[in-house]
Amino acid sequence: MTRSIVGWSCAAFAVAMLVLAWGEVFSPLTHTTFGIGVIVPGAQRTDAVVARVRPHSPAAVAGIRDGDVIDLSRLSLSERYRLVTEYSPLGTALTISLRRGNVYRLVTLHAAPGEPSVGTAPAVLLTNATITLLILALIVLLRPSLATAALVLYGAGAVTTFSVAGEFSWLPNPWFGAVAALIVGLFSSLPLLALFPFLVRFPHSPTTARARMRMHVADAIFLLGAVLLIAQAIFEPIPFLTWSGFDFWSQIVPLVITLVLAATVYADAGGEARRRIGWVIAGFVVSAAAYVATDFALSSTITDLRAIIVTASVAQIAQCALPIALAYAVLRHRVLDIGFALNRTVVYATMTTIVVGVVSLADWLAGRLLVEQRLALAVEGFITVGFGFALNWIHSHTERLIDRIVFRRRHLAERRIEYRIEALGFAASASAVDDALAIEAARILDLHSAAVFRRETSSSAFKRAASTSWANDTTTMIDEDSLLVRTLRALERPIFLDEVAVAHTAFPASIHRPILAIPIVTQHELTGFALYGNRADGASPDPEEVSLLARLAAAAGNAYGAVEARHWRERAAELEAYATPQAPLPA
Repeated sequence: MTRSIVGWSCAAFAVAMLVLAWGEVFSPLTHTTFGIGVIVPGAQRTDAVVARVRPHSPAAVAGIRDGDVIDLSRLSLSERYRLVTEYSPLGTALTISLRRGNVYRLVTLHAAPGEPSVGTAPAVLLTNATITLLILALIVLLRPSLATAALVLYGAGAVTTFSVAGEFSWLPNPWFGAVAALIVGLFSSLPLLALFPFLVRFPHSPTTARARMRMHVADAIFLLGAVLLIAQAIFEPIPFLTWSGFDFWSQIVPLVITLVLAATVYADAGGEARRRIGWVIAGFVVSAAAYVATDFALSSTITDLRAIIVTASVAQIAQCALPIALAYAVLRHRVLDIGFALNRTVVYATMTTIVVGVVSLADWLAGRLLVEQRLALAVEGFITVGFGFALNWIHSHTERLIDRIVFRRRHLAERRIEYRIEALGFAASASAVDDALAIEAARILDLHSAAVFRRETSSSAFKRAASTSWANDTTTMIDEDSLLVRTLRALERPIFLDEVAVAHTAFPASIHRPILAIPIVTQHELTGFALYGNRADGASPDPEEVSLLARLAAAAGNAYGAVEARHWRERAAELEAYATPQAPLPA
C-alpha cells in the first residue's frame, strides 16, 4: 500500500511539473517584465549593474540607463526574485534604490506586458519536458522506489526555474520569495545530483560491500548538495550571478562524479548485465553532460542571443537521452522488472480511448444530424447502453489482440506453459514431471538456469532430480533442516532468495545463480521445490511468470501424487496376483 502511494505521489508530481513546463510558454504570468537585465561586477556582492534596458519598458520610461547601479541590500528576497526573473502580475510595483554616479534615487517600476523568456525555443522546451516527465511518471508509477523517485526529481530539471518561479509570482511578499527560492534550489542544479541515488541503485539495490559503500557516498553527496543549493537560492543576492565560482563548480563537480559513478557501476556489472544496462549508462552520461551544457548556455555572457538559444535547445533535447534509453531498456530488457504491467496498461488505455471516442462521436453526430432534441437524446442513450453491454467483449478481444501482436513472445510462452500444465495430468513417470519443471520451463521462459529437488520418502533429503545449467560440482542434495527448506515449508509460496536472505555456497554462481524458489506442496506437505535463475536478458521473472511457474509446480505436485498412486496400485496388483493361489490343472 505504501509503495502504491509513493508511486502515485511521484507520478502526480511529474505530471504537475509537466503542467508547469507548459505554463512557461502559455501562462500570462510569464509574459510580463520590468525591463531590466542586470549583471554583478567582479567581487561586488551588494550592488548590481544594469546591463540591459528593454525599449519602451517600465525601466526605459523611468529613465533607467545601462550602467546604473542597483543597491541589492535594500531589496527583500521576494523583491530580488521579482527583479531577476522579471515576472510579476501586471501592475505589480517594485521599488529599487538606483545610483548614477553620486546621485541616489528611488524608482518604482510596474510590471508591464512583455515576451516570455524560457531560454530555449518553446517547442524544444515542451518536447523535452513532455517526453522526459511522461516516461518517468510511468516508470515510477509501475515501479515505485527511492531510485525511481530520484529519477522523477531529475526529470523536474526539464523546466526553466525562473519561468516556473514566475508562474507563482501572484503570491504576495514574502511568500513569493520563499516559493521562488525553493523552486530555484530544487530544480536548477539539484536534478543533476538526483542522478546519483538513481545510478547507485540501478538496476537493483546494491548487495556487495563495495556497492553499498558507493551508495552511501552518493547519498551523502546528494544531501550535502541539496543543503548547499537551497542555501544558495536563499542567500545569493542575485541567483546564478553573484556566486559565479560556486555555480561553476556546482556544475563541473557533479558531472565528474557522474562519470565516475557510471564507470564504476558499468565495471561492476558483468557479462549479460552490461548488455542490459549499457544503453541506460550511455543515456545517463549524455543526459548529465547535456544538463550541464544547458545551464552553461543559459548563464553565458555571450551577447549573441540566437547562439545561446540554439546551443541551449540542442543540449536540452539531448537531456531526453536518459528517459528514452531507460524506456528502451525496460521494453527490450525489462531492467526494472515492470514489463509485466505494460500490456495491461495499454489495454486499459486503449479501452478508455475507445469509450471516450465512441461516446463523443455519438454525441457529436446526434447533435449535428438530428434536429429533434428528444430523438437525439434517445439515440445517444441507445448507443451508450449498447456500448456498455459490449465492454466485456471489447475488453477480452482488445487484450487478446495486444497480447498477440505487441507481446507475441510473451503470449506464446504463456500458452506453452499452459499446455505443459494440462499435459502433467497425464504424466506416466516422475522423470517426465521433473523435465517439465527443470528443462521445458527454463527453455520456454528463456531462463538461465533451473533445477528441481524432490525426495523419495518423507524422511529422506531433497535430491536434485533434473536441472538446466547446473554443473556436476554444484549441489545435488539439500537437507530437510536447511534454511531454504524450512522457509518454503513455513511460507508455502514462491520466494525470491535475496528477499529472505537464503543462499547456498554450492549453488551455481554468476548468471546461473538461482534467484527464485517455488515449493511443490501436496496437502501442506513439502514434497519438493524448483529453483530458477534470471532470464537470459538478465531480468528477474516478473509476477506473471512467477504465477505461471507456481501453477506449473502445483500441477507437478498433483502429477507426482498421481504417479506414486499409480505405482502403488500396480505394485498392489502384482502382490495380489502373486498371493492368489493358482487353480490346479485339469487331469
